[in-house]
Amino acid sequence: MRSEWVLLSGSLLVMAALYNHYLGHSSYFTEIVLVAVGASLAVFSLRRMSAAKPEKRDGLLVDFLSRFLSRERIATLLPIVGFAVILVWSAWKIFVTGQADLRMEDFIVTLFGLSLVLYYVGPSEYTMQKDFIVFYLMFLTIVFAVIWKSYSLITGESYSRITAYSEWYFITIPVVGLLRLFGLEVEAELDLGGIGLSNTIAYEYNDVLLRIGIGSGCSGLYSAGLFFSAFLAFVIVRYHRINWRTLTALGLGLAVTWFANIFRMAITIWVGSMYGHPALAFVHSTIGILIFVAFITVFWFLIVRWLDKSPTEPLPTAQTDSAPTTK
Repeated sequence: MRSEWVLLSGSLLVMAALYNHYLGHSSYFTEIVLVAVGASLAVFSLRRMSAAKPEKRDGLLVDFLSRFLSRERIATLLPIVGFAVILVWSAWKIFVTGQADLRMEDFIVTLFGLSLVLYYVGPSEYTMQKDFIVFYLMFLTIVFAVIWKSYSLITGESYSRITAYSEWYFITIPVVGLLRLFGLEVEAELDLGGIGLSNTIAYEYNDVLLRIGIGSGCSGLYSAGLFFSAFLAFVIVRYHRINWRTLTALGLGLAVTWFANIFRMAITIWVGSMYGHPALAFVHSTIGILIFVAFITVFWFLIVRWLDKSPTEPLPTAQTDSAPTTK
C-alpha cells in the first residue's frame, strides 16, 4: 500500500474522532483509539515519505502567489495575513456581535490563521501536506464562517432557527422515511418554541413511546461542509486543477456523506426501538461514527482510483530534463 493511502486513512480516523467529540457524541475510549490508530498511521506514512527524499519545493500556495509577489515578500506576508485573520475575526466577534463564547467557526478561523503563520515551519519535503492543511482550513472558513454568517446576517434568521429547519429537511424527514421502510412506526416533530431540541423523532419500545432529539451535529450540514472542504482541498493539491470529473466526484461525495449520516441515524433509532435506550446511546456514541467513517473511507478510495485513471493526471512535483542519449 502506498504511503499516501496510509496517510489518508490515518487522517480520516483522526478527523472522525475530533468530529465525533466536538458534536457531543462522546465515547472517550472510541475517540482515543481512533486518534491513536490514525496518528500512528499518519506518522508511519510520513516517515516513509521522508525516506524517499522527494524534491524540495515551495508548495502550491507559494507557486500561486508568486505570480503576483516575489517569494521573499510571500515568506513575510503569509504570517502577517495569518495573524490578521485571527485578529480581525476576534475583534469583529467581540466588538461587533458582542459574543464572547467559542463556537466551531472560531476554532476553524483560528486554525486557518495559525496554518498561515506556521506555513514555513517544518521540512520542505512536506509541502503537499502543508498545502492540504491550508486549503482545507480555508474552505472550512469559507463554508462555516463566511457563508453561514453572511446568510444569517442577510436573512436576519437566528442561528438556532436556521439549524432547526436544516435539521428538519436534511435529516429528520429522511430518517423517518427510511425507518418506515424498515417497518417501524415513527413520527417526526418540529417545535420552534425554543425549549429543548427543536427536532424530535418519536418511536415505541415495549409499548412505551420514547422521543429522541436531533441535535445540530446531526443536521448533516457539518458533515457535508467537512467533506466538501477536505475533498476540494485534496483535489487541488493532488491534481492542481478542477474539471467535470472532479466536480462529479464532489457531487457524489456530498450525496454519499448525506446518505451515510441518514443511515447512521436510522440504524441508531432502529436499535433503540429493538433493544431500548441504553443500546441506542451505545450505538450513537460508539458505532455510529464508525458506520459514517466506513462509508466515507470506501467512497474516497474508490473515487480517487477513478480520478487517477482519468485523462487528467496529477501534475508532477518537479520537472527534470533528461540527458540526450548517444549511439
